[in-house]
Amino acid sequence: MTYEASGVDDKQRSPKAGELPAYYRGARAEHDQLGSHAESAARQILATTRVYLSRPTEELCVLDIGSGYGHTAAALAKRCRRVVGIEPSRTLCEFAVANYASDAASNLEFRCQSATDVDGAETFDLALLDNVLEHVPNQAEMLDRIATALKPGGVLYLLVPNKLWPIEVHYRLPFLSYLPLPLANLYLRTTGRGQDYADASYAPTYFGLQRLLRDCGQFTFEFVLPADVRLAAGGGSWLYRAGVAAIGRCRWLWIISKALLVVAVKQSPEVTAEPA
Repeated sequence: MTYEASGVDDKQRSPKAGELPAYYRGARAEHDQLGSHAESAARQILATTRVYLSRPTEELCVLDIGSGYGHTAAALAKRCRRVVGIEPSRTLCEFAVANYASDAASNLEFRCQSATDVDGAETFDLALLDNVLEHVPNQAEMLDRIATALKPGGVLYLLVPNKLWPIEVHYRLPFLSYLPLPLANLYLRTTGRGQDYADASYAPTYFGLQRLLRDCGQFTFEFVLPADVRLAAGGGSWLYRAGVAAIGRCRWLWIISKALLVVAVKQSPEVTAEPA
């Protein structure tokens, strides 16, 4: 296993609450840090993208953008040829490096960098944006960089919260994502949930995400349902299953769904990107 994060040893401490955004604290922090859903997430990603990929799973080179604690990247590395996790937070990247430093795998690498630093020097079969896009202000630039990092026919798995879902997913506050940033910040401070909403404030709407992908001009794309509902974080809930089934019957329910799931395929320059 190789790494590109300095000053890390096998006894790297866990991140302190003050080193991470407010929404990483409490129950979410424990869930993310333990990686209890990582195996299911990896299986879900591969199952959902399988029909779009031109290579078998064991031959895939995967780029995990915003890899966080590194658990999903590590789970994918058990199944794929090579996995690179990039994470702009040095605190999280160093945790991932230390957490998997004793693993024998040589096909897993973590780098402390953002997607806008991707230069296309190496290319991948599959790129992941799993609950990352809502933290990115320069989304068009990020998509351009991801396209550069994908091989022709390469696949982007994009999962992002829907701005129009009434309960904001990071802070669990009703209608937080509907508000202008100054009012959202005031709402956070008044409720004691945080100080600054800017980092998580870029979730798109259904139509906004379509426009973003279309304007990129390098992908064909499709809004899809999870391949295996049982593997989803809420898959054990009858309400979640009912919601997925409803969207399957009426695609316009994507407009108010909790999350937006897209599979996009990189096309050659002469192909015009259209939603499927």
